[in-house]
Amino acid sequence: MFYSKYEADLLIFDLDGTLVDTRRDLANAVNYALRQMGRNEIDLETMTGYVGDGIRKLLERALGSAAESEVEIARQHFRHFYFDHIADFSKPYPGIPELLEYFSGTKKAVLTNKPHEFTEALLQRLEICGYFEMIIGGQPNLKLKPDPEAVLKILHHLQVAPSRAIMIGDGENDILAGKAAMMKTCAATYGFRPPEKLSALQPDFVIHRPLELKNFIAQNRT
Repeated sequence: MFYSKYEADLLIFDLDGTLVDTRRDLANAVNYALRQMGRNEIDLETMTGYVGDGIRKLLERALGSAAESEVEIARQHFRHFYFDHIADFSKPYPGIPELLEYFSGTKKAVLTNKPHEFTEALLQRLEICGYFEMIIGGQPNLKLKPDPEAVLKILHHLQVAPSRAIMIGDGENDILAGKAAMMKTCAATYGFRPPEKLSALQPDFVIHRPLELKNFIAQNRT
């Protein structure tokens, strides 16, 4: 099949559900925190539906009705456990290492609502940190996706025009942030969010597995 390829100087990837399947380790950490709080555990499918807006929101949803102080205690339990088990089961989706190597001549960045400390730790453990010119996770004084603030920060730092950059992600926040920054957007349906939710946002193109990205984006040779 013939595809008209986009030219891009920068690819911005989401992390959870796009680069790495982190569901099992996230669920284990959430359930550890819930047990410490005397709450019932949640199943993997339910937890997956809660991912995408940062750890605090994930825990708020898992706890249900909870005071802010309880959410903070749960966050501390989660943080302690997750740091020790961040890559017990998490691994890049099939084709991701090959994809990153294929686009070695194109600038790449990671932008995720996952806390920055976890983001860097996970990428280092999986030995794919070196593929990216810039990595941004959730941090104080930086608005989370779908706000485009962090996207614009990456574009400015790497000196790439929005028209020459593509946002790739499995969540609504990724598509919305990319569109707000006037970038092309790619929805990854193999991740955490229902494909119909992504299609409703009219991304520029859709991939059902990572290596399909090669069909849509021209390879830079440098």
